[in-house]
Amino acid sequence: MSVSIKIVPLQNSLHMFGDPDRSSAYSLSGHVQITLSPHFLSRKPAKILLQSLELTFEGQSEVAAPLVGYSAVRLCAITRELVPHDHPVLLSNDGDECPGEPCRWNAIFNINVPGWLPASSCFGTDDSGVSYQLFARAKYVDVDNRKRDVSFHHRTSSSSSSWSLSSIYSAICSSQRTATADESVSIKRFSGLPSEDALEPAPLITYLLSGDKVTTSSSDKVQSIPADVLSKIRILASVPEYLNIEENRAALTLRLRTKDLPAEECQRLQLIGFRVDILQKDKCRSQPSREYKSRYPLPAEELQPPNLPLRWTQRSPLSMDYFPHSRNPNASCSRTFSLLPPNEDGQYLLQNDNYIFANDTEQTAMPTWYTLQTNIPVMPRVPGDDEDDSNEWAGEQILRVSNTAGPLITVRHEIKVSLLLSYDIPDSTQRVNQSLTFSLPVRFASPAPHISNGRRQLCALFKSSVLSPCSSPSSSRPTTPVDAVDVITTESDLQSDDPDVALNDHSDLASLPMLPPYSLLYYSNGDRKIDPTPLPLYTPRDAPDNDSVEPSNSSHQHSIDVVPGVPLFTQKVCDVA
Repeated sequence: MSVSIKIVPLQNSLHMFGDPDRSSAYSLSGHVQITLSPHFLSRKPAKILLQSLELTFEGQSEVAAPLVGYSAVRLCAITRELVPHDHPVLLSNDGDECPGEPCRWNAIFNINVPGWLPASSCFGTDDSGVSYQLFARAKYVDVDNRKRDVSFHHRTSSSSSSWSLSSIYSAICSSQRTATADESVSIKRFSGLPSEDALEPAPLITYLLSGDKVTTSSSDKVQSIPADVLSKIRILASVPEYLNIEENRAALTLRLRTKDLPAEECQRLQLIGFRVDILQKDKCRSQPSREYKSRYPLPAEELQPPNLPLRWTQRSPLSMDYFPHSRNPNASCSRTFSLLPPNEDGQYLLQNDNYIFANDTEQTAMPTWYTLQTNIPVMPRVPGDDEDDSNEWAGEQILRVSNTAGPLITVRHEIKVSLLLSYDIPDSTQRVNQSLTFSLPVRFASPAPHISNGRRQLCALFKSSVLSPCSSPSSSRPTTPVDAVDVITTESDLQSDDPDVALNDHSDLASLPMLPPYSLLYYSNGDRKIDPTPLPLYTPRDAPDNDSVEPSNSSHQHSIDVVPGVPLFTQKVCDVA
């Protein structure tokens, strides 16, 4: 007889919305499947005493880089007792119609995952970063083997007329065994909440800058634009609150004018052009920053490696030799690269004699701003330099989501802007060129999925969720499904030019599984409700015809309803033909 367990989550990807929040939590549900397989051609019922069943959800962040070495942090460790130690469960296939087939029991679980956890990510050459796993551990006793062991020890003790405590312990615990299983879980984060309304552009963030607050550089080492002239230039720079990481572009708006600058000086300034660049800065450190520790509740130091080693690691054996453990708690390593395509220099030249500030001194009801708008192209994967191996530790240069890489890795983005100005020197035909350079912080994020509110879109949503439930992003929070009658009610709703939306009849709709509301299956604390409806009486199967008999490779299904603090019981579920 063999016993195995398997973790079966309802979804392998947990979706979180909005910024990391310590006060929020998400539900990760599923069941642990316990399989009892009797010996080959054995007709004797198999019995085990399931002494305990524990499930642990654990997350970690790893990094390996020069100067930093190898460092790891345990993000969380949440353990649930599906079968408490003081309430063991007896599992047996006694009474099954096919005693030679495996029997299975499902222990349902529901874990509250903290809403502040960072998204799963891979970083570096060995795919380290942030990862999450589920671990199950079952302790059981083979009842038959235990009886034989007790009988053997009893005979031995009788012959020797001695009975020691060690023999008693050996008789009870010699047949205790352990079965383990693990399953990876991915966490994805989205900005904002899903909405039925049309996806609107992200709101703009505007920064006000003046000429004396930005970096200046002149091509002429002898002469430059007077400082009092540059100090009168005002710049309004607007960027979206977040940039869609899937659109591969960044919108930028610049508005320019002068304030309190004499008219003769305004007529000497002209804008030649501007240059833009978008940068990504990856930084890894050996220990979480104080800011991160103050914002998020990481486990205590005694629960962190090396005090308590990690259960698993993404680190390759090769990196262990190159990046040993670092002894410097403040060590860090970083790299910066441009996200512009290789054939794009980001420079825009305007027409000649572009004196955009010439009329700034005129009195008008509303101030006039010279406006520049552009969409900066963004390359999601930038080819690296084969000759430069200084940043080989960081892996490929790919576009990442901002500020959600974990306690050991920080990803930031900024737009660097350089305004090329020209100034006519008084009483001369000469001109001097100078540039004003400044940087704007931007944030790349994945927008929340859009929930369509039309009947056609709802119908397509139901079809896609049935055909590929894992590919459709959805909230991990409990939701109430839409009634099928409200989805399609008229024949006109069934007509669509889109082959993915059109339905020819009601057969597809009838086959869609309609789930009951969450409140009917679980209590508010996450415990599953016991169905009060009794099972139908057992009726034996009719003897099938010999011609219609097919080889059966299916196994019997059982269930364990677990309520904390309440003694457990098992109830067989028989398949009715």
